[in-house]
Amino acid sequence: GLLDAYLRTRQRAEYCLGNLQPQKARKLYGDQLLLSASQVDRHAECRLSYFLQYGLQAKERKEATVDPAEFGTYVHAVLEETGKEVMELGGFHNVTLEETLAIADKHSKQYADERFQGLNSRRMEYLFHRNSAELEMVVRELWRELSLATYEPHAFEMYFAQNGQMPAVEIQGKEMSAQLRGFVDRVDIWNRGESTYFRVVDYKTGKKDFDYCDVYNGVGLQMLLYLFALEDGGDHVIPGKRISAGVQYFPARAPYITTEGNLTEEEAELERLKQWKRKGLLLQDEASLMAMDPSEKMDILCCSYKKDGSISGDLADRQQLGILKDFTMRLLGNMVDEIASGRITPNPYTRGTSHDACAFCPYGSICHKETVTGRRNYKAITSQRFWEDIGKEVETNG
Repeated sequence: GLLDAYLRTRQRAEYCLGNLQPQKARKLYGDQLLLSASQVDRHAECRLSYFLQYGLQAKERKEATVDPAEFGTYVHAVLEETGKEVMELGGFHNVTLEETLAIADKHSKQYADERFQGLNSRRMEYLFHRNSAELEMVVRELWRELSLATYEPHAFEMYFAQNGQMPAVEIQGKEMSAQLRGFVDRVDIWNRGESTYFRVVDYKTGKKDFDYCDVYNGVGLQMLLYLFALEDGGDHVIPGKRISAGVQYFPARAPYITTEGNLTEEEAELERLKQWKRKGLLLQDEASLMAMDPSEKMDILCCSYKKDGSISGDLADRQQLGILKDFTMRLLGNMVDEIASGRITPNPYTRGTSHDACAFCPYGSICHKETVTGRRNYKAITSQRFWEDIGKEVETNG
């Protein structure tokens, strides 16, 4: 009767998700986890979402539409092939902008012929034309940077895996180990005496950039992990004494300019250049920075000249990069331990209005996201606070 209905309602109201027993977690994942950068990010954003996608492999329901990620795949493919061909022809210092654009256009059309063959529709024709126009702007900016820089592309699409150019990144937890596999879009090098400085470059078609709060909480570690892996074990792929020069995100998308009034072409170009400025974390070494961007204003990198002539920005000295290496490996070890323990209760990562792990998560109907109590709310942190905090963490944990 009414009492039974009331008790059933009470029981449903107290609904919550439990955890796996550790032995069941081992049966589900095996003795060694095989991780990708997106899996690491997903777990850092919410452990339940990770479990549902990569543990249970629950499939989300998708509407049949043109995949917006296709543009990212297209740009990555064309930039990779264009970069390889330009380097074979003598490098960006010797190949003109017009020649580089022609090479990119050739690879763009080849991509379209292979991927869109048989999809002859006005919509696909329009999308490809629009993407081609945006790609041209990206290639122009890529040529502008590399024709100025002393750093040169050394490798494209470097694969970190058991059978790749580099081995997978090994992560050791207390009860389970893991391997991180994936690709680096580009590795650039600069020979300075007996030393070889190298930077890892990632082509970003989305809006995600280097962020201190994200890194501190385990999100967006991919580039740093590959940088440290090359530093420790890249003897066979990078010649000479290797020195990490940092990570850089190249915005492989055209900047969109919004303004209340009309801009002259010159004003619009200056605004575009501001938005093209790279994000990342680079080695605090003036000679290395000038080898990346010798321009008077240093308008490409994630740093700039101050009035006193010094350089400030998202920079780290070699000691700080060493501390960051220890910190990131400890973060990953803790993540592996948590997966092995079976803890799967939701703990979504939130950063004000700029980042919400629940916003596009397909599993909201399972966790009842509006009632989740384990939400982790963070605020942006300064670079100074970041280095202080990770220094304390590494010191505390040996």
